[in-house]
Amino acid sequence: MKYLVLFVAVIVGLMLVKKSQQPRKPRRPGGTGAPPERMLACARCGVHSPASRCIWRDGKPYCSEEHARLGS
Repeated sequence: MKYLVLFVAVIVGLMLVKKSQQPRKPRRPGGTGAPPERMLACARCGVHSPASRCIWRDGKPYCSEEHARLGS
């Protein structure tokens, strides 16, 4: 029985040592990155696309040239 307890203690100790040696992931500080881009729904199909990739026709956003050509 004492060997079983010793074995478990050694395994737990090895796991703790291994975990402490792993490199830690750096935390992302809040608010330092660029704000998320606005997503707009296509006037034809409703699929959301980033505002920078939308095609605008008649003041409405579209997800592709084809949908802009077809209209709403």
